[in-house]
Amino acid sequence: MADKAELIISALQQRIGEIVSNYETQVAFLRAEITELIEQKQNWSKDINEYSNSLLEKISDPADADLFTQE
Repeated sequence: MADKAELIISALQQRIGEIVSNYETQVAFLRAEITELIEQKQNWSKDINEYSNSLLEKISDPADADLFTQE
């Protein structure tokens, strides 16, 4: 009977190890995806700021003021 209990315990320990390993793998994938999304957001923010600044420069440049007036 003790051998059977030891086999069950061993099988359960192995299964728990597999579940933990799978969990850790999924967490690693999610962290990598979050990192990619954060970098993408930062790049988009940078691009938006650069575009916004270029528009502000055009608006504030008197030489380009006639571009925004309609007759």
